[in-house]
Amino acid sequence: MVDHPSPQSYSEFVTVRKLRYHVRRWGDPQAPAIFLCHGWLDVSATWAPVAHALLPQFQVLAPDWRGYGHTQWPQDGYWFYDYIADLEVLLDHYMPNAPVLLAGHSMGAQIASLYAGLRPERVQKLICMDGLFLPDMEAK
Repeated sequence: MVDHPSPQSYSEFVTVRKLRYHVRRWGDPQAPAIFLCHGWLDVSATWAPVAHALLPQFQVLAPDWRGYGHTQWPQDGYWFYDYIADLEVLLDHYMPNAPVLLAGHSMGAQIASLYAGLRPERVQKLICMDGLFLPDMEAK
């Protein structure tokens, strides 16, 4: 058995609604893109095994949500719907003119499914893993 090294990811930083956002990327930038949204207490690197399985057919993009991983923490606290607005900016940055493939786990699945419900024309396919519920919090 030959052990092939896994393709390395690389990091990009994008300004999203006044925060410095980290986006981890794998694969050929010319390949079709799939966005992977991590869950609560995870980070973009969590997706590495999935990303490797999707290569070379796809380029894989996975942001660290606000306050996670290498993404800046907001100074004014957290409101769940900010994640959805952040996703809109990220998708507009990376895929401004095309519907996207969007997958999420846990909290990331909540974000992705709410986004798809609000902006169905922007989502070509949606994959939700362990996450079709609304967060229990008061409206801001």
